[in-house]
Amino acid sequence: MDGSPIRAAAGAGPLVKICGVTRAEDAALAARLGAWAVGLVFAESPRRVKPAQARILAAAARMAAAPGTPEPVIVGVFVDEPAEAIAALAVEVELDAVQLHGARPGAEAVRTVLAERLPDLLMIQAVAVPADGAGPAALRAAAAETARGAGMLLFDTRSGGRFGGTGIPFPWALAREAADGTPFLVAGGLGPGNAAEALRVSGAVGIDVSSGVESSPGIKDAALLRALFGSLVRKEEAR
Repeated sequence: MDGSPIRAAAGAGPLVKICGVTRAEDAALAARLGAWAVGLVFAESPRRVKPAQARILAAAARMAAAPGTPEPVIVGVFVDEPAEAIAALAVEVELDAVQLHGARPGAEAVRTVLAERLPDLLMIQAVAVPADGAGPAALRAAAAETARGAGMLLFDTRSGGRFGGTGIPFPWALAREAADGTPFLVAGGLGPGNAAEALRVSGAVGIDVSSGVESSPGIKDAALLRALFGSLVRKEEAR
């Protein structure tokens, strides 16, 4: 696994995580385009995958990486799952990272168990941003409470009881204020038209995109994927 903060510091450009992948051809295209990570959802979702399917998707992504470039980080996405179940799936699917969402207390304890059992596993802790707004102080407190033991944060919009995948943007500047130095990604309603602006405003090391590059839930649109990466390349060249 190629740690995301290292890549960001080395000037590799913004990190792009394509999440909710359900088809091998989408995993492979994301890798060929330069995705830092491919996200596989194990929580209740129209994008949910089973372990056997996840192994096929992970293999497709890794095999498609361009020569001389790092293989994409394979991220398992979980909501309020016990540490033992996450660890078992991480081993079975050969995950490089886990992304943890949820409302149940004890997230730090879950990360502690995972760190003991799988010390090389990158842990991305999601921080829910209420769709109806959150003050910087409240979001900073929520991030501080959940960040301990996490290698990276993910700020995503929470709406209607959903902890991610809402397709709803939030005020990106809030994440810059709340992260307090921890590397972070932003998510929620991102696509080719606004990803570069989200990075600029938030100060994030990368983005997490799902519905913004889909033709339907779990089905990625090749043209939108190419447009997303193209928009970020143009932004880097303009700097």
